[in-house]
Amino acid sequence: MISKGRVAMLWALALGGCTALDAHSFDHAAGWRAAQVVSVGQAGDLAGTADRDCGADGGATARYAVVRYRNGGVHTRSLGTGRWPAGSEPKVGDAVHVNILDCTAPLALR
Repeated sequence: MISKGRVAMLWALALGGCTALDAHSFDHAAGWRAAQVVSVGQAGDLAGTADRDCGADGGATARYAVVRYRNGGVHTRSLGTGRWPAGSEPKVGDAVHVNILDCTAPLALR
C-alpha cells in the first residue's frame, strides 16, 4: 500500500511538471505557429516569395528568412521576416515558432 505522503509527493511532481511544460509553450490563440525555415538570404531577393512579408530592418540587403507553417488546414502558408533573436541566424530546415498576427515579434528558434 502506498502512503499518503508518497501520493502527495507524486501529485506535486506531476502538477509541477505540467506547469513547467505550459510555461514554455507558445499560445496558438495569440498567433504563434510551429514553422520551418525554407530559405534564408537577402530581403530584396526573398520578400516576393512569401505569402506575407513582415519586412526587415535595413532594407533590401538585410538578412531575411522565409518560413512555412500550417494554419489549421492541409495547405501551408509562408511568412517572410528579418527578425530573430540577436546572436543567432536561422538556417534552412530549422524548426521555429512564428507569430502570424504580430510582424514585430521575432522568430523563436525551437
